[in-house]
Amino acid sequence: MGQGVEINESSVIESYLIQLDDNTLLKGEIKEITPESIFIRLDLLGDVIISSKSNFIVEIDGGSTFRGELLKVSNDSLLFNMSEFSEVWVKNLNISKLTVIEWQEIGTEGFNIANQNKTRYFFSPSAYHLEEGAGYYQNIGIFFSAVNVGIGDNTSIGFGTEVLSLLDDGLPTFYVTPKFSKQLDDNTHVAGGLLLGFLGGLVFDESLIGIAYGGLTEGTENKNISFVLGHSISDNKNLTTAIGTINAYFRINDRYGFVTENWLTKGTPILSYGLRKFNKRISTDFGLILYREKYTRYVGGSSDFNSNTFYRGEPQERRSAVGLPYVGWTFNW
Repeated sequence: MGQGVEINESSVIESYLIQLDDNTLLKGEIKEITPESIFIRLDLLGDVIISSKSNFIVEIDGGSTFRGELLKVSNDSLLFNMSEFSEVWVKNLNISKLTVIEWQEIGTEGFNIANQNKTRYFFSPSAYHLEEGAGYYQNIGIFFSAVNVGIGDNTSIGFGTEVLSLLDDGLPTFYVTPKFSKQLDDNTHVAGGLLLGFLGGLVFDESLIGIAYGGLTEGTENKNISFVLGHSISDNKNLTTAIGTINAYFRINDRYGFVTENWLTKGTPILSYGLRKFNKRISTDFGLILYREKYTRYVGGSSDFNSNTFYRGEPQERRSAVGLPYVGWTFNW
């Protein structure tokens, strides 16, 4: 239910103190709000844009304080949502100070920090979408980098590369990956996308590749499971295959979450498990990648010392489990 704060209309003052997340404190006013952004005009600094998911601590003349989400802006007032059932209009001249609480510090489900990296596990995507203007830079093991940006309500695009192939006198990997997502209900999201690119020569012998996939994510942003099914096409026949992943995320506390990402291919499954550590804008992943490696062992070999000849015996294909450490980090905006 909306409430009004009565003031003397003859003495309207539009500006008030605004403290940004970096502790900048200047006179200014909120000019506009859109579904994605809040536009703030500050004295001396000019225009500043923050996410519409941000909250504010509102200090009223006389000492009253409340925290709320900004819903609307009029010529002389701001409408805040103080809770699920309480909205209040506050006149500009009654505001002594607004303190910005950026969306990364607004948690859900009882957590104090948002899950900033809900659109991706280690590498495989979830069906959650990046909001327009939001994005992240991801780095894996120093040599792999990717950038993903929301370009519409349910659409994002990403670019990735690696530089290890340059050490092998080859061309580096480069790919582009558009994605479209849709929320079906509170706990169900679906997505589809492409990965189109060139794979560097260090591992893949300089191959072109295209992957089409679809995914389903069930659960909340802090506890979910995703199923992704796709197919790749490449000029390297070893890379043309059906691909499936089963991934899950479980938030442990404000700072840590458990991540697992598991790739199922016709060659060998690749399993990975790890922890994700949060702070305000950066999340860091520490994990272990497990896969089976094929090798050939010769059984029944013998030596002829008279002729200095060695007979290797009968070849047998074997598999052994291999574990590799995984370290990555993501900067979100």
